[in-house]
Amino acid sequence: FQCRGERVLHLEIALGYQHRGAEEAFPSAGAARAMALAETVSGDATAAHATAFCQVCEALADCRIPPRAQSLRGVALELERLANHVGDLGALANDIGFLPTASYCGRIRGDYLNMTALLSGSRFGRGLFRPGGVAFDLEPARAHELLNRLAAAGPDTAGAVSLLWETQSVLNRFEGVGAVSRDVAGELGLVGPAARASGLNRDIRQDQPSGLYQFAHLPVATAETGDVFARAFVRGLEIQQSLAFIREQIRALPAGEIRTPPAPLRAGRFAAALVEGWRGETCHAAITDEQGRFRRYKIVDPSFHNWPGLAMALRNQEISDFPICNKSFNLSYCGHDL
Repeated sequence: FQCRGERVLHLEIALGYQHRGAEEAFPSAGAARAMALAETVSGDATAAHATAFCQVCEALADCRIPPRAQSLRGVALELERLANHVGDLGALANDIGFLPTASYCGRIRGDYLNMTALLSGSRFGRGLFRPGGVAFDLEPARAHELLNRLAAAGPDTAGAVSLLWETQSVLNRFEGVGAVSRDVAGELGLVGPAARASGLNRDIRQDQPSGLYQFAHLPVATAETGDVFARAFVRGLEIQQSLAFIREQIRALPAGEIRTPPAPLRAGRFAAALVEGWRGETCHAAITDEQGRFRRYKIVDPSFHNWPGLAMALRNQEISDFPICNKSFNLSYCGHDL
């Protein structure tokens, strides 16, 4: 921090300490190992990165995905969004000492993680995604149980989040703090909720939809002020949309298979995939060699785009505002340090 007294002039973000050589590991990894690598690029965004990896493999193999598998992938992506958005709102409340929402959201986040476990056996969704589809089906009994859990968690979430917007002391700490203007957000190339909070209508589910999102529409939640309040409020809106979306998809799950038999990757091909993860645009790209193996694999996590936004949000803020500015972005170190 470069400060004058308590005021931050500049925040210099030093990254690179979480570097693991993930991208370099893909060309030498077998199919199972490559899938595990994709799931752990950034652990709290397992569904986003696993989906992008699968889409790259499917494009390279000219593989079509069953509609039922597309729906189950979409449900897992939105459950991941719910768990992390609820967790972020609880953490923001905790950073300003507002314990009711902090306590409620800490519990409710666990409820959504457990719904992902009901779907896949893992609270983070590991093991669910496979090139060609998904590894686990959702039979009627578990689908009914998932709907019941959503019916219970939805009102609990709404009550916990509404406490934030109804409490003046919370609004006094959030409003006008860590603002990033629309112009600056556009120049920096911000993505995800951070971009939408600054008034940028950017969402891969709308702009370049793939999978389930080609057929199921989700409105884009935006705000204008670009401050901590806006980034929290956009999360609140997306929670409502994801809850309704998941219920709709579970009730209308297509019949049929959940996976197409995997096919070998074609030689000398290039493919790229874009997925709207809970942090924003997640990109995977790959080139295959003459034997149909990965020659080069590239990943761009949304945190890569958004770390400069956090630095700009801290300009001319009090240093005591750093915790809520930081949590309002909630970026991934290891997602950047690939």
